[in-house]
Amino acid sequence: MDLQPLYEVKERLERAAVAGTGLLGEDFRLKRALEGLAPLAAASPVFAKIHAGVEALLSAPPEQRGGALLDALALVDAVAYTQAAVGMPGALEPLPPGTGTCQDVSYSQLHPLLEALTGTGGGRFNVVQETYENHPEYFSDYRVLPALVQGLGDSYGKLAEFNAAILSRQGPGVAPLLEEGFDPAGGRAMARRVEVLAQAAGAQANDFYLTQLPQAKEEVRLALIVALGHSPANAPLLLTLCQTEGKGAGRNLAWRALAQLDTPEVEEALLTLSRKDWWEAVDALSYSDTPLAGRLTAQLFLQELAPFEAQPDTPITAKTQPRLAALSKALDGKAGPEVCQFHRWAADVYPITTYMPTKNGEEEKLLFSHALAPQEGVPFRKLIPLVLTHTLMGRPDPQLCRLSIALQEQYGRDFLAPALAARLILQGPEACYPWAEEQLFPNGPGAQPQEAAVSAFRAVLGNLHWDEEAAVYWFAGLWSPLLRQATHGPVPLPPLDRRWFDLLLQAGDDLYEPLLNLLRGRRDLGLSQAFLARLYHAAQRMTIYPLEQAIEILGGLGWTDWDGFVVRCLQGEMAWSSYWTVYDVLNRLPVPPEEKLRQLRELTRMWSEDELDVAGGWPRDLVQSYTKKWEKEIRDRGGEAHD
Repeated sequence: MDLQPLYEVKERLERAAVAGTGLLGEDFRLKRALEGLAPLAAASPVFAKIHAGVEALLSAPPEQRGGALLDALALVDAVAYTQAAVGMPGALEPLPPGTGTCQDVSYSQLHPLLEALTGTGGGRFNVVQETYENHPEYFSDYRVLPALVQGLGDSYGKLAEFNAAILSRQGPGVAPLLEEGFDPAGGRAMARRVEVLAQAAGAQANDFYLTQLPQAKEEVRLALIVALGHSPANAPLLLTLCQTEGKGAGRNLAWRALAQLDTPEVEEALLTLSRKDWWEAVDALSYSDTPLAGRLTAQLFLQELAPFEAQPDTPITAKTQPRLAALSKALDGKAGPEVCQFHRWAADVYPITTYMPTKNGEEEKLLFSHALAPQEGVPFRKLIPLVLTHTLMGRPDPQLCRLSIALQEQYGRDFLAPALAARLILQGPEACYPWAEEQLFPNGPGAQPQEAAVSAFRAVLGNLHWDEEAAVYWFAGLWSPLLRQATHGPVPLPPLDRRWFDLLLQAGDDLYEPLLNLLRGRRDLGLSQAFLARLYHAAQRMTIYPLEQAIEILGGLGWTDWDGFVVRCLQGEMAWSSYWTVYDVLNRLPVPPEEKLRQLRELTRMWSEDELDVAGGWPRDLVQSYTKKWEKEIRDRGGEAHD
């Protein structure tokens, strides 16, 4: 059906609406358009109605033409809109798949997040972080993903890295957005794109890495070299880069990427490297957790410790110490038969490597640092068991777990930490509790806890974190050199029951922090008032960091007796007793402002009468500031603040 006459009538009516109805009687173009509409009117009732309406308009008295024009035009518009169409020449092609999902979220709800991701100024990081904590589903929305990619170049580095971490969890589907508009010479923002793509898509994006590498510059080139380690097909190219890259970051990263691949050619290349540049080889192995990396690390470690087995009196030199430290770092996260054999063999050698002779002939205690070690470090005989513990937290290999239990049974306290981690993983908290109690209190409840066991419990239980939604514990916050980030352990642990909490509280000051760590975030524990009272009195002897946690935990568990709490803490001469920490603790108390003000005034009286010693004095202006704050809170609640 040819609708052109309809559109001509519509056009003439619109012109009449603009020009006015005075000339309608002389509008021959409208009359001609009406004649063209006649065939349509004969074929369809709706067009017949339009034809009749325009005829009525043309024959209407001048004073009625305005209303008749509006009626006719409204009917013509309505019919014309129902016949609308749009198109373009050419063959139909399917649209490319989109990136992200369409969340059932209005734009107004997403607006604060999008503004924080794309805007400037302070406070944006907190908006993004809080939104991610409360609504992680927003970040897979097709409207948010482009802003996240754009945010990889944010001038605030912390926000850019947070955006990268979120995008890395999106999976391969985010690849098109990261590849679109990519500039191989684009600096840090483009390097982050490569890093995200490598974590999200891995080898699936290998063609992209290979295509971009030849023209890539500086940071982007380095990121692409690392990404090549995801595909075994890149082994020949990486072997070439290990030889052609200039000495420095490019070559180091090429070796690290090559160490991610487990092939005979790679093994031979790393063995050759270990003879030419031992440090380069060990560095590369420390960034890999492949079976090949485990075998080579164990082999190099055996070579390093062999002299101590053959001649126990062999001194450790200034050259040997850093080599042992580097191998210990490389051993972290490794598993496999060769690694197990090394741990079993080396257990006899550990006690030998404890001291290093100094130039004047005396012996200096040899200490090594580790993530699970105290700040001052540990001797070598305790270092490797901590490496084993850390490995189990992030890689709970059953063979390593069984070995850890066997080594503790054979060698005792030095292997308590890996044995505790292994038993929690293999047996669960309930089954292994009797063993744990015996290790901590070998002389029975009420006796002094065993010092070595205290250290082991701190190392293991201090790294468990509660997941309320899943109702499990995870080994969490463990640094992965391979991923260059902290990661959760892969195996969940069932909830530790109340016996564990009583055990740690009984052990005293040194295990308060692990206890609080286990309690944080847990609800409905059914802990007795006697236990809460013991924890409350223990809190008065804690340093500032665990004390702040204890206040939060006790408040969450329903403890309400906070009268005079800060006064009693200070009377115990706590290490945190500087004026700013006093106010901070007062502020955290889950009590009404009246009680905070009461304790502040009592502390002020004690200070004025020399009954209180607070580091840094007792600033009058700060006292007045907090007094006004809490008095205002009291008035806002309808109360009266009394002096």
